[in-house]
Amino acid sequence: MVLGKPFNLVFTCLLCIYIESCFGLNLVDNGYRDLVIAIKPSIKHNEMLLEKIQAMITDASLYLHRATKNKVYFSDVKILLPSSWPGNSSIQRPTTQSYEKASVIIAEENPKYGDTPYTLQYGGCGDKGRYIHLTPDFILNDSLLPIYGKKGPLFVHEWAHLRWGVFNEYNEEMPFYKAINGRIEATRCTKEITGSMKDCSSGSCSNCKIDERTGLYDKSCDFYPDKVQTASSSIMYNQGLENVVEFCDETTHNTQAPNMQNQMCNYRSTWEVIKESEDFNNTSSTHDGSVQPTFTLVQAKGRVLCLVLDISGSMNQENRINRLRQAAEIFLLQVVETRSQVGIVTFNSGATIKTQLRTVNNDDVRKDLVKLLPTSAGGGTNICSGVRDAFKVLRVDDGSTNGDEIVLLTDGEDGGISNCFKEAEDSGSKIHTIALGPGAAKELEELSRRTDGLQLAATDKVDSNGLIDAFTGLVSENGDLSQQAIQLESLGRSIDKGGWFSGIVSIDKTIGNNTYFVVTWEDIPPDVILRSPRGKIYTQADFQTENATHTARLQIPGTAEAGNWVYSIMNSGGKQKVTITVTSRAVDENVAPITVNPRVSWKDPKRPMAIYVEVSQGFLPVLNAKVIIIVELPSGVPDEHELFDTGLGADTRRNDGVYSRYFLNITGRGRYSFKVRVEGIEGPSKLTSKRGRNGIYTPGLTIDGVVHLNPPRPPVSEDDLVAQIGNFSRVKSGGSISIPVDIPVVNFPPSKITDLEARILEDKIKLEWTAPGADLDQGTASYYEMRLSTKLLLPQGFSGAEQVNLTNLKPQPFGSKEMFIVVPDRTELENRTTFYFAILAYDEKNQPSEMSNVAMISSVEPLPVIDNHTTRAILITVIVLLLVCMVVGLLIFCYKCREKKEDEERLQ
Repeated sequence: MVLGKPFNLVFTCLLCIYIESCFGLNLVDNGYRDLVIAIKPSIKHNEMLLEKIQAMITDASLYLHRATKNKVYFSDVKILLPSSWPGNSSIQRPTTQSYEKASVIIAEENPKYGDTPYTLQYGGCGDKGRYIHLTPDFILNDSLLPIYGKKGPLFVHEWAHLRWGVFNEYNEEMPFYKAINGRIEATRCTKEITGSMKDCSSGSCSNCKIDERTGLYDKSCDFYPDKVQTASSSIMYNQGLENVVEFCDETTHNTQAPNMQNQMCNYRSTWEVIKESEDFNNTSSTHDGSVQPTFTLVQAKGRVLCLVLDISGSMNQENRINRLRQAAEIFLLQVVETRSQVGIVTFNSGATIKTQLRTVNNDDVRKDLVKLLPTSAGGGTNICSGVRDAFKVLRVDDGSTNGDEIVLLTDGEDGGISNCFKEAEDSGSKIHTIALGPGAAKELEELSRRTDGLQLAATDKVDSNGLIDAFTGLVSENGDLSQQAIQLESLGRSIDKGGWFSGIVSIDKTIGNNTYFVVTWEDIPPDVILRSPRGKIYTQADFQTENATHTARLQIPGTAEAGNWVYSIMNSGGKQKVTITVTSRAVDENVAPITVNPRVSWKDPKRPMAIYVEVSQGFLPVLNAKVIIIVELPSGVPDEHELFDTGLGADTRRNDGVYSRYFLNITGRGRYSFKVRVEGIEGPSKLTSKRGRNGIYTPGLTIDGVVHLNPPRPPVSEDDLVAQIGNFSRVKSGGSISIPVDIPVVNFPPSKITDLEARILEDKIKLEWTAPGADLDQGTASYYEMRLSTKLLLPQGFSGAEQVNLTNLKPQPFGSKEMFIVVPDRTELENRTTFYFAILAYDEKNQPSEMSNVAMISSVEPLPVIDNHTTRAILITVIVLLLVCMVVGLLIFCYKCREKKEDEERLQ
């Protein structure tokens, strides 16, 4: 990418979307405030659960304060209760807190993790995570304490993942490694953590055996830490050990350990990463006062919202007023949840309340609300008047706006919008903003930012279906997926007269209730043919046609058949743009539907924007889906990219159901809208497990040289969970960002190679890896630099290692498989030498990537590990042998002296 012009832009929360909420959780006077712990609606009422949560966080606050050298603690905690739980006068109404944006969720177990806590991390080193997942059994069941240690320290371990983007310093897949000195070590930080390496798989413990293939201990070997430690770090290795109360820092960090922290953070210690975080950059002093958190119980209520719709004169342009009706009609008829309360306000130079709150308890109410949508436009734009009238509407139900929502759509400029910023922030309600067209107020997103609302935008490019996508994305955030509308299709085409527009919508077995097919057009109604999986044909006559809004709608009776639904649309009039939108709901409230959750992260214009899409059914990831991100640029031109779950580029972990890609095509100022399309194909698509981000399980402890085993880890399935989910389709809005000024275009280096592998083939070594791009994960790198060593390679020693000649290896495009054969000196292989390989990729500007992971190949018999207990035993044995030899020697000497004396006496 070519360097652009410089600029000065304060990014504080300007570009925070979804993955990081700038509103809500914050650090004030060394204390974390508004930490939200949300209990999923499906969890049954349990007062003891609340007591245990508070005890855990209280313990965690004290531990966190000590671990961060008296810098931070938990100050204000809000526990969000399900609306189904009994209430009382001490429980408050929530403001902007919700299950979907909570930092900690209390929910049923992940079938693969069981009750083991874990943190869902999307990004790289230093990037905030998505949430901490705890189960009710973990919180309530004290029998798990020997397995994971105290709950407070374990919560801090997960908090470090979530808040500071650090990674585990253990590695369950590679629990041992060979150190530079040739000895086998347990993967840990710090190396000062002492213990025994034993095979206790049979119930009794014995010395570990070497796996000839790896040169390391086999899978039946475990490291059993000493119960009493002199080392005080590290929390990201095992916070359950006594005396472990600190993070590894630059003086104690184990750079040789093959763990995620070293791989993701370029061999930096966890404390170094934490100190560089925003929290610690803004906190210089220590806190010497109380670290006791305050707890507030807040209880979710039914959804209460008000549509605030712009009817100023500019809404007559580009058919916007009719497109508004089309999109808002879909929202009212198909998206807003049953039993929600909905009001409508319109505004131009002033505001008009079209209806007070109506409870959506049947289809007649939905249709009545649709009739109140605006049909004409004129006048100026006064956004604050619309917002203030919405507050009046929202207060009708209980006198408050806490926890309520406003959906604000506008296409116009308004110099007075800042007049209601403070009022909106103090209201306790969320304001979701929809910017329509290029002229919408540049300050609009500030309203949603201040109230933790969604930021959405749509251009006037009708066939992108952006406005309908914005409204269909406005589902409840209460965590009850069974009540949410799920978008299956959103597509548009410009069709010539007599032309066809066809496609397939795959309905899987998790959805099918309240399924709607909706077709919109500009001028003449097209002919529509829809065929179900069993061959039933629906035609235009089966659709309800609204000529006023140019909309045709078909609701499938009962539960729609699972399988492929084929639609064909023929344009019988002049050239026009036609769109199709399909929505549905879950079939069974006890079976989670497949969901798609896009996240966009861009904290700094000097860093790349990363896009993450989580595809899952409940907490189980869906693999092998085809995921496409569509970015609508300010010009209206769409930019499409496929996302991958390969552990490469922006993707931090392979096969975790999070599909990722960097987005670098920032063309200048304006709004960028994101939409994701996901397709699953029967056979390749499957459900599987998430691994590697859960708290460490301690199999046992060593006490006075003897291993004492802990109870086994709670059983979970060890096999991939393969479900017959069949074909499926999903479409989801990913929100928008507004860039108010020109930004520099950065020339990024190639992404880090993370899957370098080495294998011995007779007298050769085969190296394989996946090609990075020229700019991170895009394009083609210019050349590689590979180094090998007989000692462990670290970044600071890379340039001094022996270089492998890769002159004839031309890099391939990102994602391609690369292979190279190294022929070492035969005597080196015969002498059973261990080789370490690492590689860099360079772009056309000679910018290098970070050093790759280190690939080790060895047939050497490593030196045996001598742990502290073995050392003690050997020393004792040696001393005893020496003493025995001395005693025996002394006896022999005395005996010979006596014998000599007797001989002399005989001679006399």
